[in-house]
Amino acid sequence: MSESSKTGSQPAQGRQNIIVVGAGIFGLSLATELHERGYRVTVLERNRYDQTAYDPLDASTENAASVDHNKIFRASYGKKLHYQRLAFEARQRWLELNEQADTPLFSACGMLRVQPSNTLDALEQETLRNMTRDGIRSSQFVEGEEEDANRAEAQGWAHKLLRFDLRQQDERSEDEEAQGYNGHCFAATLDSTAGFISSSEACRYFQRRAEALGVHFRFGVQVQALLQQQQAHPNAPRVVRGVLLSSGQEIACDQVIVACGSSSTQLFPALSYHVESSAGSVAAFQLDAVRDAALWEKYAAERFPVITWKSAVRDGEGRDTGSVYVLPRTKEGVIKIGYRGVKYTNFQAAPDSAYSQKGQWSIPLPSVSSHIIPRQSTSSIRTFVQLFLPELAQRPFAWTKLCWYTDSLDNEFVVDRPPKEEWSGVFVCTGGSGHGAKFLPVLGKVRAEGVMKSFWRWREDKPRGNGLDEGPDGDRNLNRAT
Repeated sequence: MSESSKTGSQPAQGRQNIIVVGAGIFGLSLATELHERGYRVTVLERNRYDQTAYDPLDASTENAASVDHNKIFRASYGKKLHYQRLAFEARQRWLELNEQADTPLFSACGMLRVQPSNTLDALEQETLRNMTRDGIRSSQFVEGEEEDANRAEAQGWAHKLLRFDLRQQDERSEDEEAQGYNGHCFAATLDSTAGFISSSEACRYFQRRAEALGVHFRFGVQVQALLQQQQAHPNAPRVVRGVLLSSGQEIACDQVIVACGSSSTQLFPALSYHVESSAGSVAAFQLDAVRDAALWEKYAAERFPVITWKSAVRDGEGRDTGSVYVLPRTKEGVIKIGYRGVKYTNFQAAPDSAYSQKGQWSIPLPSVSSHIIPRQSTSSIRTFVQLFLPELAQRPFAWTKLCWYTDSLDNEFVVDRPPKEEWSGVFVCTGGSGHGAKFLPVLGKVRAEGVMKSFWRWREDKPRGNGLDEGPDGDRNLNRAT
């Protein structure tokens, strides 16, 4: 992307032609913003969203984390104050969009953050301190604190400050107090600023809005490679000036933006040091409005919050090893539950141009192979259901799937122009790390203005963390011999 787009000004030399590869959260946000800043924008997308309307259950959709019934909206980020503040900026925009869209895209149903024990962990305490610092602590209600309980009652949130009793489970630890199974209730905080976005509906809304504004979309086309062009000086490196489709068609442009989620590394292998494909596990129950009338009412967003539960304390490196979450039922009656304690990898032989570990890198499984979740995920979700959704404990899942994310080496997005001259003409917008969807209304604007450049920059100088250091021998690898 040119320097002019980083400062928010119009392109310096006429209207530059931009190709955005990917019509998900990141691609839609950036494409819309670039068009509004004077660029000619074409979005290329392999999935036929023009036919499926981003339907999350359409069998033809290939590995798209953006295409989902719902995604959690939260501004609780512990020490990462820049994300907290950006989330509140996005929240205001979502509320405005609710007034414009045919159906609400954001539900401010609240979120109950439940701890693994009867005490608040360090991250939760840091989040509350940041909320206090920004003058919004009154939006948080801590279970067991009388002042918070009274305020929740006065503000109409008391019915969502749910109490879940701890119960003795097994003897997996001699330290029952630390594990939290001590006869008390789980510590929890109800966040009245949180909720969820209807992800697929939001993508559909933004795609149609962008198209109406003049962004050109081509669906059902597979970008096979980036096209390089020799510069005028014979000793200068080649630069990217277009894309090659699997059909053999070549499309020239001034800039290519790689925003295709978990497929980004396969199109632009230079990204592979910074991001890695990994999968969260999702399972769903299906309610019937008539047959399940009582549950239909109970699990509606008006009466039921998003619930996240840290079923285990963080490991020695601070990584989450046990989070499970549930969202209120959708208007179609889907109750979605996700397990993020382990985000699985799929290591395969890597090309020579990619960063690899033992000659391998993690890429998504095909969608047809992503409908079965690992046994550990099933067990963790079932335990969660028994504790928090007991009426559903004996029901079979309506469906399960692996949701393929793009994890970055530190959970920060990667939204930048790669520094090497031979990559001139390429811009990357990826690395959502499972928390990018909420920023759809503001992501493009924020990046164009350069506000988050220091956080979202290309960062070869940083060590690989966030699990990316594990490689094919790690326990998360679905192909690892057992």
